[in-house]
Amino acid sequence: MGFKPGNVAKVTLATATVAGMVDWKMDGVSVDLLDTTAFGDTAKKFMTGLLDYGTVSFNGHYDPADTTGQGILVSANLNNSKIANVRLYVDSTSYWTPNVTADTAAGLLMQTFSIGQSVNGLGTIQFSGKCTGPWVLV
Repeated sequence: MGFKPGNVAKVTLATATVAGMVDWKMDGVSVDLLDTTAFGDTAKKFMTGLLDYGTVSFNGHYDPADTTGQGILVSANLNNSKIANVRLYVDSTSYWTPNVTADTAAGLLMQTFSIGQSVNGLGTIQFSGKCTGPWVLV
C-alpha cells in the first residue's frame, strides 16, 4: 500500500524545519483551457494552455523564536519576496518543491500570514502563498 501517514510530514526551508507546523496543503495543478472554436464548428473545441501550480498553505503553532523558519516566511510576506527553497514533505524523503532546475523563476510567493492566540490553547500561525513556475515531487 502507498498510504503516507501524516505524522512523518513536515515543512522546511532548505534543511531547516519550520517549527510547529501541523498540516500543509497544495491545492493542486490546473491547466488553462483555450477556446479554439471557429466559425462553422458545431461544437466547442479547446486546447490546453499553461499549467498553474495553484496555492500552498500550512499552519501550526506560533513560535516567535523560529528565526530560520517562521521568521523567514513572515519576512518574505512583509518584503514581497519569493521563497525558492520550500519543501513540503510527504514522508521522510519525498517532498514537493519549486523546480528551480527547470525554471529559475519557480518559487512560492508568500501572500498571507496570520497569528492567533486562545486562552485555552497554544498560539497559532497560518501561511499561504501562490506557486510561481513549475513544482516537482522529489
